[in-house]
Amino acid sequence: MTAPPLAAEVDPARTAATRRLPGRIAFLGFGMIGGSIAMALREAGYAGELVAWTPGGSGSGEGVRSGIVDEAAADTRTALQGAELVILAGPPLQMLGTIKALGGALASALAPDATITDVVSTKAMIVKEAEAAGLRFVGGHPLAGRETTGVAASTADLFAGRPWVIVPASSATPGDVGRVEALAIAVGAMPVHMTAADHDAAVASISHLPLVVAAALVESIAGNPEASGWGVAKGLAASGWRDATRLARGDPEMGAGILATNATFVADRLAVLREALDSWIDLLRNDTMDAGALQARLEAARAELNEATDG
Repeated sequence: MTAPPLAAEVDPARTAATRRLPGRIAFLGFGMIGGSIAMALREAGYAGELVAWTPGGSGSGEGVRSGIVDEAAADTRTALQGAELVILAGPPLQMLGTIKALGGALASALAPDATITDVVSTKAMIVKEAEAAGLRFVGGHPLAGRETTGVAASTADLFAGRPWVIVPASSATPGDVGRVEALAIAVGAMPVHMTAADHDAAVASISHLPLVVAAALVESIAGNPEASGWGVAKGLAASGWRDATRLARGDPEMGAGILATNATFVADRLAVLREALDSWIDLLRNDTMDAGALQARLEAARAELNEATDG
């Protein structure tokens, strides 16, 4: 496929990075993240072949209809044929199964020098499985997303200026790592190297814990209308409720897979949160209510957030 004309504002480094990518890239799984990668690659001038496969065919078919991929493969073997970079872009638990297959039943379909990467939000279990399968695997996680799903929600600027965590498996070569770095740069992201454990601990705090909190908030209020007075409250709900519960609108299959593959770190973060909530309950139920103490607590939280984000 011939790449479309470059937008005037495309960083030359992105265009240069596309020239470090192989001539055929395969997506196993193709939704909002995969679609956004394809769109960003085309925007940066990637002129190679993009092929996608999805279990039901709808995501890959939409990719062809929208002009961001060249082929909707009928099966995984067809998608893998000749692909020197394979991007696993489906739900975490499905991708664990795909990794096993790539090391077993699908091994003969892989190009001899194929690099395998992924965009799954957890890394330790994924990388461990890839190492067990003997794959030339470089784990990846673009720190960007939306609560909407599907190819139609894709956007070429999704990764602009965002970190793209890179976690090479022990079986990866320097060339494999270079390909994934080039992929990240080509879509406008910033490659960041981390260990799998450091990555999973970090995203448990900033991404996975907020997902559980959003779900728990919905459960405790909208899901418990008699106790919460939701029948009246829902008519008053505005941006505060919308923003606090936004993550609960995401794909349940994707969210369940994320939590299942990072359960220990998320449970640890929840335990710390429970301690903070208990202290708030104690403060609010104090018979000698002190508005000054409440203000001080809120001021401290704001100061901590400002310091954390400014730093």
